[in-house]
Amino acid sequence: MSAPHPARTMKAGLRLVFGGGVSGVLALICVGGPATVVSHAQSHPPSRSVLPPYASKLSQPRYKMVVDKDVKIPTRGGSYVMADVYRPDAPGEKFPPLLSLSVYQKELQYVPHAGPFTHQERPEPDYWVPRGYILVFIDSRGTGRSPGNTDVWSMAEARDYYDAIEWAAVQPWSTGKVGLAGVSYYAVTQWIVASLKPPHLAAIIPWDGFTDMYREWAFRGGLFEQARVMRWWTDVTGKQLLERTRIDNAAAYNENYIYNLMEHYLDGPWWDQVKARGQLDQITVPFFSVGNWTSFHFRGNVEAFERAASKNKLFRVHIGGRLTEFYSDEGKTEQLRFYDHWLKGIDTGMMKEPPVRICVRSSPRECRWRFEDEFPLKRTKYTKYFLTAEPSGGLVETSTNDMKLAVTAPAAEHALTYDAGPLSAARGARDEPGASFVSEPLADDTEITGHVNLVMWISSTTDDADVFARLRKVNPDGSLEAVSDGVLKVSHRKLDPTLSRPDRPYHSHDVEQKLTPGEPVRIEVEIQTTSMIFQKGSRIRVDVLPHDNQAYFAVYHLGSNTIFTGGSRASYILLPIVPPRAGVEPDLGGIRVGGPGPG
Repeated sequence: MSAPHPARTMKAGLRLVFGGGVSGVLALICVGGPATVVSHAQSHPPSRSVLPPYASKLSQPRYKMVVDKDVKIPTRGGSYVMADVYRPDAPGEKFPPLLSLSVYQKELQYVPHAGPFTHQERPEPDYWVPRGYILVFIDSRGTGRSPGNTDVWSMAEARDYYDAIEWAAVQPWSTGKVGLAGVSYYAVTQWIVASLKPPHLAAIIPWDGFTDMYREWAFRGGLFEQARVMRWWTDVTGKQLLERTRIDNAAAYNENYIYNLMEHYLDGPWWDQVKARGQLDQITVPFFSVGNWTSFHFRGNVEAFERAASKNKLFRVHIGGRLTEFYSDEGKTEQLRFYDHWLKGIDTGMMKEPPVRICVRSSPRECRWRFEDEFPLKRTKYTKYFLTAEPSGGLVETSTNDMKLAVTAPAAEHALTYDAGPLSAARGARDEPGASFVSEPLADDTEITGHVNLVMWISSTTDDADVFARLRKVNPDGSLEAVSDGVLKVSHRKLDPTLSRPDRPYHSHDVEQKLTPGEPVRIEVEIQTTSMIFQKGSRIRVDVLPHDNQAYFAVYHLGSNTIFTGGSRASYILLPIVPPRAGVEPDLGGIRVGGPGPG
């Protein structure tokens, strides 16, 4: 146990008491006008005639709410961060706190739970507080009402979070067992601060949150994620400086964020010592990692589950939007089961279930839940499908090279060339591949679940090339469904030998290995972990594009690229084919959604 924090109690600027519903009055206080809370649940639990055995054990709503506004939480160095504290109106009783820290301003708590206004992404007070939890919403330094210099996803922010956790543990209303909660930004900060091992941190649920800001946010595959990063930074800055919630804070959002990212375009110490990421071998706290097969966050949820040192960890993968799932009845029940177990000592049965629960997709809009004992799945049969230079017969009319995908490697080497010049960005925007490879119709239903690796030989007429790879399903009726994708800047092809595996390459991104024009090199493109059942009669399709019109477009795109197939330069995609398990599968229920939702 750590020594008590210097400040055990802080005076609140405002104390408010509410019943079970807090949204209407608090919205008036926080944003100066009415707000609507919207929760669109896309995931539906299986229908049961009787409640599950843990239902009666879960914390039940029985408390009214007290809100302490603008509480100063002291941090090392004599500074502080500001928070709102939502807690049960039960003087003398102690409850476990759930903390959420971000740059999204605690004042925006009651904007709608749907895009584009998704910046709350944190637990709902009117659900958690009546059930005996305390919510602490914290403004990161230099944002909202917290003073200081803005430094998003940084070690400075992580140290502030550490101090807030230890502060919350010793408050008179606290049991001393602290949990962390929230989606996206709030999940990323959980991974980071958990690496620092705050003594009173007892459980976390990083819901849809990456662990590595370089690989999974700013420079996926070594390419600057221009559209995503620039759009996000502009939006959160605008929420801070242009909205009616603007705080008189001279330092607000003064970070030269985009410059700093571009200045550090290679991975290195800056990404760990100034900025920060989850140090997975240092994470030992129990966690429940929840993600979406199609989210850009998802790689982090997978990596953390596979590599973190925690002995008690769970993994869940859904297909709904990150907020719709988080706020759904099923999503909240699963969170409550986990927190009740680790923060209140209630046996909810959750830790007795298999650690992995995945919703295996049969289409982007439909999946079926299944328990597994591990991930990746041990029974996986990794299978190579080879890129060929044999025409497919017009299956992809928009592709420069419309070829077959085969189960055997071509005997002779061939070269497929496509334009990578200025016009390729427009082709990428129209989803027109430089090369496509399509299999014969599958003889049986085939499940692909796990990591995917695209191994190719490639050259360019310039000194670099970008590869955007897309794995797709062609249904028997000819319709097309997205399965997964990946990207690699070819000069970043160097692999980390300690973390790379045949099914999942891990690129070091610490050096540029420029191309000699016209000279082929072998590359491995990490395709995001996925799950999809390819029905009998459907086809597997792989597309390769030189650009997607979203990432940064470099000036080396002034020539052409060439993919080599067959012979000593056989290119292939390694697919994780999962055979069915023997025996009867437990019925965990199906899920049908109207679309993937935001996230």
